[in-house]
Amino acid sequence: MADGEKRPRGFTLWSRSGYRGPSHLKPSDSAPQLAPDQLAPIAAADAAAPGPAALRVERRPAAGGGSLIEQVIADRSVDIDFQPIFDTDRNEIVGFEAFTRGPEGPLRSPVNLFGAARAAGRLGELDWVCRAAAFRRLLDAGLPPSISLVVNVEADSLLEPCPPDLLPIIVEAEQRLRVIVDLPGRVISRYPRQALETARKARAAEWGVAINGIEFSAAGAALLPSLEPDVVKLNHQLINSGLNQASNALITVMAECERTGAAMLVERVEDRDAAMVARAAGAGYQQGYLLGKPGPLPDRLASPHAPFRLLMRDDAETTAQTPWDVLAAASDRQVTAVTQAALNHLIVATATQASSGDYAPAVAAVIPAGAAAQTPQQQALFTMLLERCPLIIIIGPDVSAWGDWRVHTADTPAGHPLTMENCFIVLSPIHAVAIAARPHERAAAASEPLWDLRTSQNPTTCRAVMHTLLSSLDEFAGDVHHPDSH
Repeated sequence: MADGEKRPRGFTLWSRSGYRGPSHLKPSDSAPQLAPDQLAPIAAADAAAPGPAALRVERRPAAGGGSLIEQVIADRSVDIDFQPIFDTDRNEIVGFEAFTRGPEGPLRSPVNLFGAARAAGRLGELDWVCRAAAFRRLLDAGLPPSISLVVNVEADSLLEPCPPDLLPIIVEAEQRLRVIVDLPGRVISRYPRQALETARKARAAEWGVAINGIEFSAAGAALLPSLEPDVVKLNHQLINSGLNQASNALITVMAECERTGAAMLVERVEDRDAAMVARAAGAGYQQGYLLGKPGPLPDRLASPHAPFRLLMRDDAETTAQTPWDVLAAASDRQVTAVTQAALNHLIVATATQASSGDYAPAVAAVIPAGAAAQTPQQQALFTMLLERCPLIIIIGPDVSAWGDWRVHTADTPAGHPLTMENCFIVLSPIHAVAIAARPHERAAAASEPLWDLRTSQNPTTCRAVMHTLLSSLDEFAGDVHHPDSH
């Protein structure tokens, strides 16, 4: 990007047009640059600002004069409470989680509020309203910039673009706040492709990613290595239940935090016994009534000594790599002149074994021949994976037609290095296998395709291969553009 050129800002993080990375401009340096068709709905945005805690947006009439929930959404009339999150080693507040209530009346309860929005088909928009209201409150509070705000994401808002009148608040929040986007396990299970995109966009915006509710979410637990969240949240009431799945989730999260340095946050800490259970598991961050109830933000707060650490990676660098490059850098081991049938046998054996475990893995494949050249055996493998795996990523010529709610696809552009590679990866907390193949130097003269082959079962290497493909997916699909890649 040329010097002085303004980089598109964070409102596109939450729009269908994709996100092109954060600007290094300070909020005071430049006003958010919105597209012409976005200017009209927000022209009066600052006019309706009765108080610092109010949502400074244009009030829109409810559709058709409509129901109570439609009026709440139109008026943006939600209340936000903030529950503190503590660093229990230092007894310091490091952040807050935002909780929503409706206005006084029958929709005051969050259960009633969100239930009514779901019934009206407007849950995604309500989720945006709540998120923007939380941002506005924290922006106006003037707390230290190292204080984090954890915001939950409902499944519907993964499909719903941000309402135009709320975009200025989202832009300002991205520039000024330390936000952690919280993806529940049920959301990951329902919309894994969109959850992945949201996590990638949040990372490109230099925001954090949290995962919660994985105690009984096989998809949420299985995607931990692919998403690599900055924070993993566990519910004390569930991990203390003695149920096998919750216990497995606890051990899985402990291993993930040890491997990546992610923070473990235990919520629902209501008494000293709960605090001790969380502490024994290694959770230095805790949240619950024992430490603080939801309520208004404090007037002042000291900067925490140990804020949530964000596990930032330079994904722009991995875009130029291929799986073969990653495996070659990790090991000199290579097998040469392998037939296509032998390569297919290895892939089938890997996929079958990994998909039979407790945590069916995320799967990524690079198919150089494209969708049209798939054999019946490969089609059967795809069908099996589609039934078993929470997320499938496919890159190759003309594969975009395979896109589905659990299948994220991208067509490889002509001449890209990936058009010469065959790759297959399975990745979960208990399985990690990466296979990469390139045409053998004498393949053109052979009677059948021959491949040189590299493999790895090293979890760290397999994660690196997966992140390389995810960066390529960002590039090809156009959903995420990391700031250093332009």
